[in-house]
Amino acid sequence: MTEVSQALIHRYARDREENPTVESADVATLLNGSTGDTEPHSLPQLISETQPDWALDNFTSSILASVDDCMTLIFRITQMAPHVDAQFHRLKARIAADLLETPDLPLEKNSELFSTLDVLNRGMVGWTEGLGAGSNKLQSVFDDAIDKLTAPDTDLAGLNAEVAKFMDKESNKISRLEERLAASETGIVRTRQAKVLAANLINAKTHGHLVTESLSEFLKGPWYDSLQLLVNEKGINSEDWQRASALTETILWTYQPISEEEKATAQTKQRLYRIIEHLPAEVKQLLVALEHNTDATESALKTLESDHVSIVSGLTPDFIEFEPMPSESTEIQSTVSRVLLRKVRELETGQWFSYSEGDDVQLIKLVLKLDDVNQLLFTNRNGMKVMQKSFDEFAYYLSSHVVRVINPEAAFTSTFKTYFQGILDEHRKYKQLINDRKAEVDRLDEERKKAQKKAQAEAQQLAIAKEEAERARLDALKASRLESAKAEASKSENADRVQEFTQIVASLATGAEVQLPDATGQKQLCKLAVKVAVADKHIFVNRDGMKAGDYKAEQLVQLLVAGDAELGESGVEFEDTLASVVSKLRSDREKSYDDLTGK
Repeated sequence: MTEVSQALIHRYARDREENPTVESADVATLLNGSTGDTEPHSLPQLISETQPDWALDNFTSSILASVDDCMTLIFRITQMAPHVDAQFHRLKARIAADLLETPDLPLEKNSELFSTLDVLNRGMVGWTEGLGAGSNKLQSVFDDAIDKLTAPDTDLAGLNAEVAKFMDKESNKISRLEERLAASETGIVRTRQAKVLAANLINAKTHGHLVTESLSEFLKGPWYDSLQLLVNEKGINSEDWQRASALTETILWTYQPISEEEKATAQTKQRLYRIIEHLPAEVKQLLVALEHNTDATESALKTLESDHVSIVSGLTPDFIEFEPMPSESTEIQSTVSRVLLRKVRELETGQWFSYSEGDDVQLIKLVLKLDDVNQLLFTNRNGMKVMQKSFDEFAYYLSSHVVRVINPEAAFTSTFKTYFQGILDEHRKYKQLINDRKAEVDRLDEERKKAQKKAQAEAQQLAIAKEEAERARLDALKASRLESAKAEASKSENADRVQEFTQIVASLATGAEVQLPDATGQKQLCKLAVKVAVADKHIFVNRDGMKAGDYKAEQLVQLLVAGDAELGESGVEFEDTLASVVSKLRSDREKSYDDLTGK
């Protein structure tokens, strides 16, 4: 089972038990025979209605579900006409049958099936019924290609080449129509928009201001014409347009009455005199730059100069109410953010959009984008003009989702590839997470074992240390007792007892019982287990057979003399030995030194 197959099962059937009654190859055969169905069934529904007794394995169920999901995404982003959608629905079964055989198909670099579907999808963008003979021919080619794709033995490479050739021919024909439309509309759009923009500027600047009859005629006549020329030659984003806007505001300011408070300020008057002195030359300079130096302009400028002379002389002009010029509303512009406007400015011709008007959805194509006047021109599938909008209006439509961007390029290839790659990445992340968790558990277990081993070693070391400390303590106690016994035995009054016990100790045989002091100093019955004459060592054991201590003969004598040790029962041999030793000692007391030494 491929990694893609495992990933699909992980996404769609990870926790589901399976009791399949049919092989995936049989399901593929059924699907290949069901491609004539134009109803938009889900694939599992198609199987259950056709073969209600079939139980699918997890792999087959996952393939069917993934194809359904991918096709749903494609229909959502392409927004084709109902007939086109219905025809593509017929191919869901064919796609699923191919994926059952080759689950990695969407991730292959060049898939003839998906490439052919992309060509058909791209060629049908914006198509609707009733667009004329050309539209009918396109539908015929499309339907014929769909019929051929429903057959599993179709030569996909040949069909792809055939369809691509026709679609390219259609695209070139539409492109020529769009180019002619763009060429003819460019001048019209610019001229119309120049009038709108010039009128909007004058209306905005005069709002709330007083004008004279001569100023009104100037603004609506030469100045209005000049602003239109400026839009067409320089564009509304140019410095010259900004200069004209500021100059319009300055002209109007020179006509406004000066308040009593401002009259008392010499600075305001001086500014007015300075502006009036240079204003005609600036206006004329802008008009000359636009080659708009007509007799009417000269006459209007002289009228403005006459008005300014009267104003400087202190005479109040005869003001009238300015009647706004016919124009389009700029209400939308104030509601559009710079981000949306930037997105509109970044659009490129050839881009498709879905435009919703009530329940009707129309696909439109951007064929003309005039940045200098902020205008967009759209056509339908046949290259006919269907809409013209300003940047502001279109940005507003985008923000309110009246217009949505659609991308017909490689819709099938990119959608299936992106979707399957996402499922594969998700599965890989899951496996990595499981591996990471296992590694973490192993790491923690190893750390626990190390900690346990370390604790055991430390406990062992502690036990050894305690044992050594206890041994040292016992050795110290033993040494102390031996030292005390030695001191007791060295007393002159114990000389006879030392001699007596020395002979007794020398005669002790293996198995002899002696009560010796334990760790607490209490006497315990011990037996002589080993007697090493060469090393002068007597090794005793307790009742449990454990070593109770080892002593030299002299040390045993000293302990016996001091009363820290006592002789126990040692059997017949021990009693006879003890009796003979005692009798000999008593006899020796009565002999002289010479008798004892044989001298």
